[in-house]
Amino acid sequence: MFDAPSEVITAATGDAPALRRRGRPAVDTAHAIDESVFLAAAFSMFAERGYDATTLRELARDLGVSHNLLNVRFGLKANLWRAAVDWRMVEASTSVVAAFDGEGDAEQRLRDLVRRFCEWATENRDIVAISYHEGQRDSWRLEYIVQTFIRPFQVRLDALIDEVRAVRPVHALSTTALMALLVQGVGFYFAARPLQIRLGETSDASRETELVEARQFANFLIGGLLTADRQT
Repeated sequence: MFDAPSEVITAATGDAPALRRRGRPAVDTAHAIDESVFLAAAFSMFAERGYDATTLRELARDLGVSHNLLNVRFGLKANLWRAAVDWRMVEASTSVVAAFDGEGDAEQRLRDLVRRFCEWATENRDIVAISYHEGQRDSWRLEYIVQTFIRPFQVRLDALIDEVRAVRPVHALSTTALMALLVQGVGFYFAARPLQIRLGETSDASRETELVEARQFANFLIGGLLTADRQT
């Protein structure tokens, strides 16, 4: 979803727990499960429950491994949270950020970016959920997500919109508001599918249906962002 700089921030603010050095796991246990399995399960739990309600003990139980194994691999819960967020955010961002360097002029790339983002929202409900949990209060985790992933993405988005604005009118909506519409707006629509069904939307949750809806959202947002008349 978002850009990741080459150097990952290790502790964003003073209230972040200090990182503990990882111990060396035993060959017969610590390497029994690929690290991506731990990270996927951890991110899913953090997204569903929030940081405070997630424990290493419960995660270990869900994975069917010993609590000590997670301690050996990651140490503090904060270490696991950072590792899971880094892994998931980078994994999910590829298709969207590719639009910045895609083919075509700036307007075409902006249209493609918004479309890709809306399509991204159909598959990344867990990232929408974690942004909801962490976005409601200031914390070292919110600072980490903002500085490591969201801010670099916003800088590139600002630059792209400025390119478009140089040749045609663009609505004055801030990129902060645009990103909120994409993540907490479009993203929430797909993440809260049971709510939409209760309100009368179709219960058909096929991939094809969701992609059609995503493109409708994209067309709506681009239509509002770009005014009808080009500069001459």
